[in-house]
Amino acid sequence: MNTNDPIKKAEEIVREVHDSAGKYTQPVLRRYPLLFSFLILFSAAAILHGFELWSDHFSLVKEHPAYLILVGVIALFITGTLYKFLGKNK
Repeated sequence: MNTNDPIKKAEEIVREVHDSAGKYTQPVLRRYPLLFSFLILFSAAAILHGFELWSDHFSLVKEHPAYLILVGVIALFITGTLYKFLGKNK
């Protein structure tokens, strides 16, 4: 088994950071769940709107939005294939 897997090492680091930060964030999240829900919703909407404004600069995407949908479907397919491939190596 390959012990120098960089993806596994990165996941371990992220998990450690998440667990250590959770000690401080969980009490605040429990006290103000609605506030953080609105902040997360606003952030997601801002990212999507920003992407929409950015993609309007490309005439190909503006004239043929089906290409953007096709790129999204291909990206999801690649993500699913990668997920299956990484899952088989366990």
